[in-house]
Amino acid sequence: MRQLAVATSALCLLATLARPALAADAPAAVSMTIVNVEYEGSKLWLPGTITAKKGAKVTLKLINNVPSDPNQHGFAIPAFNVAEIVTRGEPKTVEFTADKAGVFPIICQLHPAHVGGQLVVLP
Repeated sequence: MRQLAVATSALCLLATLARPALAADAPAAVSMTIVNVEYEGSKLWLPGTITAKKGAKVTLKLINNVPSDPNQHGFAIPAFNVAEIVTRGEPKTVEFTADKAGVFPIICQLHPAHVGGQLVVLP
């Protein structure tokens, strides 16, 4: 009986050591809604900071809620080739992999004077 317990323990240990990488080993995916609003005349995307771990899949739902004209605003993260034009009332979704660490600006490629934000990718 003791030999069976030792053999079972050894098999469990080997199975644990030899296991392939599991999804739990990958960075957690990031899924957020980012809303463009107007506050005292300034247009900005909220939240202004997005954080992800390197290698994470990032999915952002973009909603333009700015009531004044123009009815289109940009959302761009140039370092990750993200560039969308979001029309009021027509949400868009962007997806990318945060494959490099650092702090990367988020801008409105249509209206450079608008308040931007940042994508923080942790190592």
